[in-house]
Amino acid sequence: MPIFNVYIAVDFSGSKNSAWQQRSIAFAEWERSLSPYVQKGFTRPNVVDYLLERIIDHNRSGKRVLCGFDFQYSFPNGFWHALTGLPDTWTNILQGISKGVSDLPPITEQPESNARQWAEVANHRIASLMEIKRGPFWGANFSQVKDPKFPFLHAPFKEFRLVEKLSQGFKPIFKIGGKGAVGLQSLCGMPYLFHIRQICLQEHISLHCWPFDGWDPTGSTHLLVEWYPALYNQGSKSDELDALACVEWARNIDDQEMLSNYLISPLTHSNKAQATIEGWVLGIP
Repeated sequence: MPIFNVYIAVDFSGSKNSAWQQRSIAFAEWERSLSPYVQKGFTRPNVVDYLLERIIDHNRSGKRVLCGFDFQYSFPNGFWHALTGLPDTWTNILQGISKGVSDLPPITEQPESNARQWAEVANHRIASLMEIKRGPFWGANFSQVKDPKFPFLHAPFKEFRLVEKLSQGFKPIFKIGGKGAVGLQSLCGMPYLFHIRQICLQEHISLHCWPFDGWDPTGSTHLLVEWYPALYNQGSKSDELDALACVEWARNIDDQEMLSNYLISPLTHSNKAQATIEGWVLGIP
């Protein structure tokens, strides 16, 4: 039997401009017995609120939801400890990036997104602590435009997460501008993951954040995963089509009773432990 009743994907945006967010963000949902649909016109706060509404509504109806966003949910292992001195756990990362920690400001949308400014502060902190010229964040429309050639930084963390090393096409979270980069929307998005977890706790909704809460979500009601649309969309590209491709892939795999093959990874114990800090992408074995 399939595990889930509803599949949701949000194609997110890192743009500071709310009008551009409304043109770019896409919300796709496919509920069993209904046709898939996609909506646009959201800002980042709006689409997160709408996702929570849908989870709460489906939860009340006894339907299980698989949902997620198309940005990186965490940093390469070692980065957070190098930046803050705190242990590399996903809980520490989400709370620190949402509430502020070690003289680092929280990433916030009010009065407008300060994600680029946060990356500037992080660059200065890393450069100072490691006694190097530049930090790891770079990209278009950013003060550090040029790639700092990461391997020569001798950093206690890597440029890519493990899941990105084992696959192709990923951009590092440290690239926060330019074509194909999702670093900026990842910085903008992580505080919303913290918010989603908090609301689900308050509403007594069982949400399993995979793989951070464990690789086997058995016993949990709803599942939050990280999407990578290029894995599922082999045709025309757009925000709407990417979001729809995520839910269609998940629905089809679940119908074939193969979803658990992707959730229970064959990775080694040490690689699994690393991925519970860095995150993983649904669809990559």
